Amino acid sequence: MTTRVSTLKMISNENEDIFDNRPKTPPKESCCGSGCNPCILDVYEKLLKQWEERKKNNILIERKKNVISPTSLNTFVVSDNYKASKDYIFLWLEYKAYTPISWSETSLMLLIKVYPSGRFSQLLNNAKKNDEFEIRGPYGDFIYNINSFHEIIMFSIGSGITAVYPIAKVIVENEEEETKINFIAGFQSISCVPLKKELQNLADYWNFVCTLHISEDLVSDTNQSIHGINIENERLSKQSVYNYLQRNQKPNTTLILICGTDEFNHSIEQWSRENNYSHIHVFR
Repeated sequence: MTTRVSTLKMISNENEDIFDNRPKTPPKESCCGSGCNPCILDVYEKLLKQWEERKKNNILIERKKNVISPTSLNTFVVSDNYKASKDYIFLWLEYKAYTPISWSETSLMLLIKVYPSGRFSQLLNNAKKNDEFEIRGPYGDFIYNINSFHEIIMFSIGSGITAVYPIAKVIVENEEEETKINFIAGFQSISCVPLKKELQNLADYWNFVCTLHISEDLVSDTNQSIHGINIENERLSKQSVYNYLQRNQKPNTTLILICGTDEFNHSIEQWSRENNYSHIHVFR
């Protein structure tokens, strides 16, 4: 089985557009005409403008090895597929052009929410070892500089955890970082929470605090706990968000990261601004 993934949203500090490496021009047929956001042709135009600007100003950016590209498709093969929680799976993909001995530097791990009626998530859920997928990416304009904020408050619900968790991990595991992470995520039940062990590992660090808000199955979840993680048996509401925001005494040096549904994103951003936070980034 070979599947083409036309849009794979991920987080990256890297771009393909560097002074001595012009971004590759994608063929016109790369656009599937389905209204993807972003469209591959729009991505290319943006990278090209950035490359031309850097070339004009004689700016050289060191290129780091990356197995995925924003403008060209690379083939990966499935190496493993297993459950992360009740509704989520982990899918391991290895870059086909590399030998297995270097797999740790040439592989991707995707966290995927499986929807009963979701054709694409079901396709990934049923992927077998050695199935092939063509992937391009990453897309996004979020860039974080070390120690640029006193604290980062991360709000997410459901699959939104996939956007903020990697950022928290990179910051917390960097010994030079002094930024504190307040990680707040909402789920229907504890059984739906993916990355439990990963969050517990981060909770061992001095600068990471995690709170999970459980909105449903409150009776069955009441006696459940995750070592090192705070559990609140209530939905993330305006009042609970206000409580987190108002505990922080330094809104001017705090970054708010948000990822969830459109309604959730809009509400958290609005409530953050009402509490005088101006450094806000929403992953859409």
